Amino acid sequence: MGAIPTKDPVTARPDFISPQLAAAMSHPTRVHAMSVLLERSASPRQVAEAIDERLNNVTYHINQLLKLGCIELVRTERVRGGRVIEHFYRATKRLYFDDEAWQTLNEKERLDLVGVSLRIISRDINEAMAAGTFFGDDNAHLCRLPMIVDPEGWEEISDVIERTTEALFEVEERVAERASDGSPADIHAKVELMQFRSPPFERGGPPRDD
Repeated sequence: MGAIPTKDPVTARPDFISPQLAAAMSHPTRVHAMSVLLERSASPRQVAEAIDERLNNVTYHINQLLKLGCIELVRTERVRGGRVIEHFYRATKRLYFDDEAWQTLNEKERLDLVGVSLRIISRDINEAMAAGTFFGDDNAHLCRLPMIVDPEGWEEISDVIERTTEALFEVEERVAERASDGSPADIHAKVELMQFRSPPFERGGPPRDD
């Protein structure tokens, strides 16, 4: 997994080496906060509501993300009759690590990051199902593919995932180019990719088509 600095998080491509992002993503609350701020600008209060976390805890981690250069202040608004100034932030880096950045995390940090990422994916799916958008057209895709492979096959799967990820960044770039020419981008999409080693299959392994 790598990092992507940009003024436009939607069309960013990876730089891949980012100790700052590795440090930022070493706490699950920061991962949750970044997932919100990648999709929209929000205040610490709104982030806290979105991830169901205490405001003072979220505010602390928002400040850490700001110091690490992973988010930026985009505007302020007066609330509560003008007595309070609310700060709104957006992400300037993606939640993406390459192998070198991943190696900077210890085992607990990796487990925390994987755990919170899976919760975010689950939230994404639940929100889409509840809103009725998951099957919004015929192009939605869901694939679960248990496989038994050798070491070479495992590396080939990794290569497929990496090429697919790169191709997705290229899609974003082309969308951004068309948008600059006046073609609107108004389809909100999420792509979730996973590859992991499984415990041995029971009852003879995964089903086959032969």
